[in-house]
Amino acid sequence: MKLYVAIQRFLNKNWVHYIVLFFILISIVAVIASSFEEMSRYRLALFGITYISSFVFLLEYAARILSAPALHPTKSAIKARLLYTFSFYGFVDFVAILPCVLTYIYWNTEVVHIIILPYIFIIFKLIRHSRSFRLIGKALYSVREELATAYTASFITICFSAILMYYIERNAQPDVFENIGDGIWWAIITFATVGYGDIYPITPLGKLLGCIICLVGVAMVAIPTGIISSSFMSMIQKKERQQMQAERKQEEKRQDCLLYTSPSPRDSTS
Repeated sequence: MKLYVAIQRFLNKNWVHYIVLFFILISIVAVIASSFEEMSRYRLALFGITYISSFVFLLEYAARILSAPALHPTKSAIKARLLYTFSFYGFVDFVAILPCVLTYIYWNTEVVHIIILPYIFIIFKLIRHSRSFRLIGKALYSVREELATAYTASFITICFSAILMYYIERNAQPDVFENIGDGIWWAIITFATVGYGDIYPITPLGKLLGCIICLVGVAMVAIPTGIISSSFMSMIQKKERQQMQAERKQEEKRQDCLLYTSPSPRDSTS
């Protein structure tokens, strides 16, 4: 168990996070650059960067599987490793090592280019190695019930308006509103106040419903925005209070040390 704890402490060191974060960023840049035709001459080098990054992630993945019992001391070693393997981060770490593992098998085939496709999930590794992303995750997690309520209300509104608009417009625009799925597409882009213009009502009743959905959409979009903003503010204020308390404790300790080390009046007169 001491070995597992030591490995976890090693993985949680700041310089290890920075190294992994560096390889995450350059691998993302390599994947993006490889999609440009102008970078076709450097495609092999870009794939090499992806391969080296995947090898680094392979070492990290193996270390995290090996030290998983330190995260779940009450579980057996096998159960602890299975818990990590099938967790969100375990899945992301597994996908990140696919180019390194599968390249040996499909190097001379066309599949080698498809191997990079699931590599986009590597972006989620930033959540673990970035304090900003962890702050976003904590803020969203703290208001998950409120967000679920807001998005449930939005879903009900979208479905209701989509069904209603379909039955209002299907006779006037049978080629546009062919089914309720088209109505859902219209409801989503209208509810989000995007309005691509590819589908819109032409009947007076349909236009009236469209106006109502636009106004409701503005209000409904503002609800989760306010919830998330409030959560961010509360977390930032909590962090500032903790920092102030830590600074106050350090100042009190410093004052106590000065009192203990300062000479007494009797010593000064002698």
